[in-house]
Amino acid sequence: MKEKLPINPDVLIWARTSIGLSVDEVAHKFKKVSHDIEDWEVGKTSPTYSQLERLAHEIYKRPLAVFFFPNVPAEETPKTEFRTLPDTITDKLPPEIVKLYRRAKLFQLYLEELYENKKPIQKTLLDSFEMNERVNLEVITKGIRKEIGISIEEQLKWNSTETAFKKWREILERYGVFVFKDAFRNDAYSGFCLYDEKYPVIFVNNSLPDSRQVFTLFHELGHLLYRAGGIDFRSDEITNLFDGYYKNVEVNCNRFAKEFLVPRDVFDSFQPKISEANFQHLADYFSVSREVILRNYLDRGFIDKNYYLKMVSKWIEKAKEQKDENDGGIYFYNQRAYLGEKYINLVYRKYYQNQIAIDTVAEYLNIKVKNLTAFEYLVMDGGKLK
Repeated sequence: MKEKLPINPDVLIWARTSIGLSVDEVAHKFKKVSHDIEDWEVGKTSPTYSQLERLAHEIYKRPLAVFFFPNVPAEETPKTEFRTLPDTITDKLPPEIVKLYRRAKLFQLYLEELYENKKPIQKTLLDSFEMNERVNLEVITKGIRKEIGISIEEQLKWNSTETAFKKWREILERYGVFVFKDAFRNDAYSGFCLYDEKYPVIFVNNSLPDSRQVFTLFHELGHLLYRAGGIDFRSDEITNLFDGYYKNVEVNCNRFAKEFLVPRDVFDSFQPKISEANFQHLADYFSVSREVILRNYLDRGFIDKNYYLKMVSKWIEKAKEQKDENDGGIYFYNQRAYLGEKYINLVYRKYYQNQIAIDTVAEYLNIKVKNLTAFEYLVMDGGKLK
């Protein structure tokens, strides 16, 4: 009989229940009977080391070491992280989103280790600016643009939303906000963010169009400027149910993103024309989504709510069709997009400086040790992205 691993059964139960998975669901993922998982959780047997690795990294999104802790660790929860959202939302987050939340928390832990618990830069955007319900959005957006040195004229030189996302991501990370991506497997959620004084993180749904991802970056930056985590919902159907403080925060974060990406004074220099061709023209001009343009038209009274909802619904359905047609991709290249240049280069820099081992590199990049050579060959060049 194989020797049991000295893992804590209580931690196994906590890791499973904290992301809303049942014993049957875990058993299905392992192609085992539920009784086997129950035996693990009462300490009668234990998973093998390779099974524990899969549990930790693929299913529960937890550091491997946590399963050997003598006690269940105390930690933040979605309810405490997403303070600007009502409990009715945080209590019912789907398991796939909770797992991504855990993954984001894991990245914050990795960043803390990589930066040796030091702040990446002395002064971040969140040190310089703050949002509240009384903030003048035009003033704060202009202030941030001045701080980061990106004028609207510079933005207008970018020729696609893909380029715009890469540029904005690079800039936000330069100023202390880390951006990661993943396929959310639930397109009702465009992204979320987790606040931290040293390592604030934005997580973006890579399954959605680049134009939506750009908007999500700044919606979530708005939440971070509130000094709290938040979620960018794909549709207004959920946030329309909010009221009071929660409603005000969501409205403000949307307005912040819209005002930053499409400054009012620049937008108003265009003659309003109600046509899809014109919406697309303006979206291309500002490197944003047509929804952002349409929201400007709605806010100024050029269109009514029904027209706005009809067009947005049409575009969402079209985007879903295109996504289904374009599904797929190579895992290594996906990882490069998900993790981003700054994070990958940081991990390899620590490795080349002999500060972390190859096993740690694999853990930080979510790539098996045996595949790291292939990853480096395909997407890396001596520690620098190709």
